[in-house]
Amino acid sequence: MIDLLYQNIRRSVAISQQEVEQFEQLLQPKTLAKNDFFVQEGDTAKYLAFVLSGGLYSYSIDDKGEKHVLQIALKEHWITDPYSFFSQQGALHTVQALFETNVLLISKENHDKACNQFPHIERFFRLLVQNAYVHLLQRVAQINRDTAEERYLKLIQTHPNLIQQVPQYYIASYLGIKPQSLSRIRKNLLKE
Repeated sequence: MIDLLYQNIRRSVAISQQEVEQFEQLLQPKTLAKNDFFVQEGDTAKYLAFVLSGGLYSYSIDDKGEKHVLQIALKEHWITDPYSFFSQQGALHTVQALFETNVLLISKENHDKACNQFPHIERFFRLLVQNAYVHLLQRVAQINRDTAEERYLKLIQTHPNLIQQVPQYYIASYLGIKPQSLSRIRKNLLKE
């Protein structure tokens, strides 16, 4: 558990294992069953989760009842509804377990405490938010610029494990296309 967290943080900042062990004291483990809600739209996001195993995804539902997947977080990713977590207002998105998932949770209070107590952790979280924002802007640009097939091919290239582990319906939604379109794209690629 500590090794996975330590490796995740070390990718962004130089930090000692001892600091990570002290930081880990502010975290609590939790297991979510498949389809359990981590955050529900409108509720306050009380925790930020680090995925140890399994996976979570965030989504919103439009007026027609259609799900729009914003984020998929598998092993070694962080997830919450960031608007709600940082503002302590109602969540804009629902976060739910794709399958049984083990996470480490940090509360908003402990997150603030860690950022004040450990400069490396504060830098890590700043970089995490910064990178998430950049990634979101890239996704918006891709949805507006690239064809559905181009988006799928980029996803395969950058996140091959996502394609193997996540149901196609969620991948289609994440790419901003209908499941039937994704099936057609996959068939066409197999023919080539």
